[in-house]
Amino acid sequence: MPMPLPAPPSAIVQILAGASLWTSQGPQAGQAIAIRSGKILAVGSLEALARSHPKAQRVELPGGTLLPGFIEGHAHVGSLGAMSSKVDLGGLESLPATLGRIREWSSVHPKGWLQGRGWDQNRWPTKTFPKAQDLDALTGTRPALLERVDGHALWVNTAALAIAGIGPQTPDPEGGRILKDAYGRPNGILLDAAMDLVTKHLPPPTDAELEAQLKAGLLSLRADGFTAVADMGVNGRGLAAYRRLTEAGALPIRVFAYLVHDHQLMLKELKRGRPKQVSFFQIQGVKFYLDGALGSRGARLLAPYADEPGTRGLWVSAPAKVAADAAITLRAGYQPAIHAIGDAANRAALDLLAAAMKRGKGSLPPRIEHAQIVTAEDAVRFGKLGVVASVQPVHCTSDHSWTPARLGPERVNEAFPWRSFIDGGALLAFGSDAPVEDANPFVSLAAAETRQDPEGNPPGGFLPDQRLSRIEAIRAYTTGNATALGRARELGTLQKGAVADLLWVQVPIGEITPEALRKVKPGRLWVNGVEVSLAH
Repeated sequence: MPMPLPAPPSAIVQILAGASLWTSQGPQAGQAIAIRSGKILAVGSLEALARSHPKAQRVELPGGTLLPGFIEGHAHVGSLGAMSSKVDLGGLESLPATLGRIREWSSVHPKGWLQGRGWDQNRWPTKTFPKAQDLDALTGTRPALLERVDGHALWVNTAALAIAGIGPQTPDPEGGRILKDAYGRPNGILLDAAMDLVTKHLPPPTDAELEAQLKAGLLSLRADGFTAVADMGVNGRGLAAYRRLTEAGALPIRVFAYLVHDHQLMLKELKRGRPKQVSFFQIQGVKFYLDGALGSRGARLLAPYADEPGTRGLWVSAPAKVAADAAITLRAGYQPAIHAIGDAANRAALDLLAAAMKRGKGSLPPRIEHAQIVTAEDAVRFGKLGVVASVQPVHCTSDHSWTPARLGPERVNEAFPWRSFIDGGALLAFGSDAPVEDANPFVSLAAAETRQDPEGNPPGGFLPDQRLSRIEAIRAYTTGNATALGRARELGTLQKGAVADLLWVQVPIGEITPEALRKVKPGRLWVNGVEVSLAH
């Protein structure tokens, strides 16, 4: 019977047979694996393993493919787990539809701040930001705070602006913008650092609520076939909650935590040595922000936006400040993970990492998160410098319809250069940025292969020369992420000595079409050698 949470691994040998094994070269038929005490004991023919372990328990798999458990390379676990307490505005095609969803939800949840996430004005016919007045008729004096799909913009009502004291004379904070109407009045849209002016007034969750959110997020990821996650941006309270869950044996999958960029927190935590062996929880590094998001025109570009020539985007954090603390992170033996979306931000990230590595590389490769808009010359630098390209394929297929408008024809070829990264020798690691996007890895794999959305757009794929093969895409979700985490021998591989984190799917995953790939569901999952429930 699958366990709801991982139990201690069994000391009894189990042999899993009947499925093709996924290797670095693709599926391999006629092989089985033996596991014991949470690790892979051996890989070989069923006959050889049965001879070596005559008393082993047999687990018969009816065809399909046995893979290493997928690793979610970039997610926000607490935010994912908190979605159940917010109105989900994802996928809505107009402002009226969005307001209708808010009206329905608020009638069922009438108390406290009205919170939500997922709206995207680029999906609407007008493609313009909504306004505070659009919300006021629905919410009245109840404060409302709704995050854009990318988490880099807030849509708030007049009541929330009043609570935050935001008026015509309120200046833009460093690293953020307060959008205003023609008369200089705040219009209800806050970008990046300006979001903090309102979010700091939210009632903080209790310790129990924090733990419940983390656990819910992890169970959701496990249901998608993940056995480990890189949680990007864990603050002090989140870190304490993770440690309580770890001590209680209540973490459903493995967690590699990247601290928020809090100088004092990182100095305190980076003094601890990293565990030599992989465990269920470990601090992996620090998450830094350089710029915002392309959809809200906060990504920092080398030249002005084609559809808003008055801006080049934002520096959410000063590059010099990021440079200093990224260097400290590297020297401490931990991993800087730098959010950089625009071409200017990616160049700055590469420059500061190159300088930091000259002063001491440490044991882990630095990472650039998203790496969405990158010049051809800078794409080559990822491999030369040994910087991990941590990308999210679904961002490409979600954003393809409006990315050309942001960049213009001269720069559009800079967008999502995955093939250029690989050809330049860079390590590619996949994630979803959940809850910004659906965490479903099979949707991401199809996106990487086709560069088309589920409806088949654009025809032929968005910049199709940058497509990846099925093997390359699965590698980025398994060995790519494991290598990026410094755990290539322990995670993301079906080899002797690796942890027994295993995913079985009921299809020949190397042979099915991209359309069929999007519909694949995890069949069975083992975490640390224990079969677990896929419910969440």
